[in-house]
Amino acid sequence: MMRYTLEVEKYGIYCDGTEAATTTAGFNQALKDASEAGICEIDIPKGIYLIDGVNEESALKPEEHAGIIVPSNMTLNLHPEAEFRVAPNGSFGYTCFYIGEVVNVTIKGGKIRGERYQHDFTGHGDFEKKETHEWGYGINVHGARNVVIEGVDIADCTGDCIMVNAQGMLNVSWTTYRPARNITIKNCKLDGARRNNISVTGGEDVKIHDNEITNAGINDGCMPMFGIDIEGYGEGDIDYEEPRNVKITNNTFAGNVAQSVCNFSGYEVVIDGNHSDNSISYGYGTDTVIANNTLVRKDKKYTAITGLGVSAGFNGNNATITGNTIKGFSSGIDVRGADVTVSGNTITELSADGIALATFEAKNVQFSNNTVHHTAGKHCCARNSSDVTFENNKLNGSDITAIEIIDSDNVIAESNKIKRSKQGAVITRSSAKLIDNDVDLTEYPPSAVSYAIFFDKGSNVFIKGNRIPEPTNMAINGESAEGRTVRIKGNDITNAKCLIPIYVIGGKNHEISGNDVTFNRTSSGGYGIQTKNTDGALVKENVVYSVNSFALYNPIKTAESINSRVIGNKISGNLALNKTDIETNNIPI
Repeated sequence: MMRYTLEVEKYGIYCDGTEAATTTAGFNQALKDASEAGICEIDIPKGIYLIDGVNEESALKPEEHAGIIVPSNMTLNLHPEAEFRVAPNGSFGYTCFYIGEVVNVTIKGGKIRGERYQHDFTGHGDFEKKETHEWGYGINVHGARNVVIEGVDIADCTGDCIMVNAQGMLNVSWTTYRPARNITIKNCKLDGARRNNISVTGGEDVKIHDNEITNAGINDGCMPMFGIDIEGYGEGDIDYEEPRNVKITNNTFAGNVAQSVCNFSGYEVVIDGNHSDNSISYGYGTDTVIANNTLVRKDKKYTAITGLGVSAGFNGNNATITGNTIKGFSSGIDVRGADVTVSGNTITELSADGIALATFEAKNVQFSNNTVHHTAGKHCCARNSSDVTFENNKLNGSDITAIEIIDSDNVIAESNKIKRSKQGAVITRSSAKLIDNDVDLTEYPPSAVSYAIFFDKGSNVFIKGNRIPEPTNMAINGESAEGRTVRIKGNDITNAKCLIPIYVIGGKNHEISGNDVTFNRTSSGGYGIQTKNTDGALVKENVVYSVNSFALYNPIKTAESINSRVIGNKISGNLALNKTDIETNNIPI
């Protein structure tokens, strides 16, 4: 490989930050000559280089074929004190280094500075859609292949520090689509772009790693103001450009205004091992992995990991969110869309009105093996969703409720460990199964503790195998209505301090069976299982007794209901039945 140190004087290049047009033309001539001579590596000496980044010959796209135009098979080694400054202008688009439909290009080192703080935003000619002036780039990778951007310090562009985009468009007949391919951005400092620090719109096999990505969108920026935005252009279910196979690893994100990373509409995107102080989102993306990131804030604002929904034309997101550590946000993980797995995340110190693990208008979502602690707000919430499972999560210390299910269908909460919370689970206007959960509210102040499990009359519930120790308020309490299903089976309620561990009001043909209820009160009284205003409830094979000398009022009370069937229960004390009830095979103990 032939290597060459650029002769700035030979090409009329000014090193003092003046004469933008002459300097830019000199660079382009020097690179052209080197390429024709077979030189593949150029060292650029220190200096301040003012660059004309506007292609005046293109009224619609002045950022294309603009600035320093890098040829194929070229490595540019920028001296650490080589600073390229875009000349102040009023154009809606510009580029400092343009890498367009070439191959095998590397840019290393140096500094690039946009002119956002000297830019003239007042004019945009006849192009009203360009009035935001958001197409000013430090480096524009446009349909190129095999590009490496390494160790470059880029800041203050009116658009993005780095743009990775395609030539042409997909799914149209008048042009050929040529995405940027095999692009690597590493060890760079990218700061203070007015829009995004990096955008990938039409790129494939893009690797972004070990960069410092900071302050996108600060000082009255332009939407969306993301550290990294993965966002192809499309209409409905038709893509005109696609970001594919993008890997974002081991970067540090700080101060980016809206989000650190958003996979708005990309495919096969991996966001792994980054440190972030703002949100990471799978957006409408498909086949996204968000893994092993550390997300930390100090002000308890924003949601750490988010989504938007399913992309048009697809069945689901197929997103995986795993192994992340989240601390100090308002909320933890908010799932929208469909087909999302959330596992092995640790969430702590959220705001008191935030939610650690949530769904909204989502379906087929699995939350498993997550840990939530030192968080006073809700820990799990399924809202307006279907086919949601909360399984084997450790939920510790909510001042509201550990699990809330509202306006949702087919929600399963299974084998979760709930401790030191005000309330275990609340089910509202939903169909839900609560199976084999440990709901231990004993460490919460007894005067403030609420129900371990509560459901309303708009819900269908199956409550089975839950373990509820020492409840000071009702362990399982709910209302029902005709047409709703209530099944309460095989729950273990031990050393109850409350008056009524299981209490069901209203509805028809409920089943309350196989539950073990023991009392350890400090005074006499209480009902182990009580129904009120129900019709046809089956109360079968429950065990109800006191472990000390204080007697219950009644182990089972159905006197305020009708047509109950009280069968095969093992009880201490007398039953309180209605004259319409059927009572058989109950055994005193």
